[in-house]
Amino acid sequence: MDRKFPETVWESYRQFQNESIELNECTDCGFGRFEPLVSGNVEFYENISAIDYYNDDKWEFGSALCEIQSAGANRILDVGCGSGIFLNYLKRHMPNAELVGYDLNAEILSKLAVNGVGVLSGDLSQIKKLSVDEAKFDAVCILQTLEHVRDPVDFLLTFLGLLRPGGVLIITTPNAAGPIRNFPDALTEVPPHHITRWTEAALGILLRNQGLKINTVQFEPLPEYLWDAYLPEMWDEPIWPARILDPLARRNGMLTVGERSGFAAKLMRDAGVRWLYGVAGHTIFVAATREYA
Repeated sequence: MDRKFPETVWESYRQFQNESIELNECTDCGFGRFEPLVSGNVEFYENISAIDYYNDDKWEFGSALCEIQSAGANRILDVGCGSGIFLNYLKRHMPNAELVGYDLNAEILSKLAVNGVGVLSGDLSQIKKLSVDEAKFDAVCILQTLEHVRDPVDFLLTFLGLLRPGGVLIITTPNAAGPIRNFPDALTEVPPHHITRWTEAALGILLRNQGLKINTVQFEPLPEYLWDAYLPEMWDEPIWPARILDPLARRNGMLTVGERSGFAAKLMRDAGVRWLYGVAGHTIFVAATREYA
């Protein structure tokens, strides 16, 4: 955790400081879950939001917009909306859409309401009691949220109850089979921040078991801001920048992986490249349709 967290946040986790937390993984689908469950509380995420942790230039926003527009969706729910970055993106591109955000942070929801965004609050038991009229969303988006929750099946079922038949569900999570597998102990990938890990296979099983038809699966291309950390770990796979640029780097006397990948990164940046299409980045994107009530 970041040293900027106040003592009250640290105190809420001291009971776990002598416990061993283990990652249990499915050998078939790659789903992972940390045990015992140590999840982030409201104050934890309030502080993460306060230090501007989240990137507001997300690749999945464009993919989600395409799916939403293709489905003809007009009433859209963003689950785990945080400060409303995705909702603001939708507002710019779909000014006539009815946008609603759900989050546990009441202060954030108040700010969204002032800015003209609809808000949904309460715990899962309260959400399940919403009336039929309140539950008619054309699209439900759960972006970078599922990996934070203690019971992802109950969480998904709760918000599926707000999606009309024929509506589109959009989920993004970190891709545990992608390059983040090279950083298993990164603080952003372990409790209390992330308590489950997801792959394409695991998300497919989760969604199909709830009667959803998967329309598309996409993988984020590796963004420029991750090259310095990720490329050295991926260089020997080999990825296409390595196949093309590694020989040139060697001819220039660069011997270590760090030197060669850094040389390639500089060339690509100088050429104006910002996304490495064909090289998997951090996120997996899944869009599915609810076929029946």
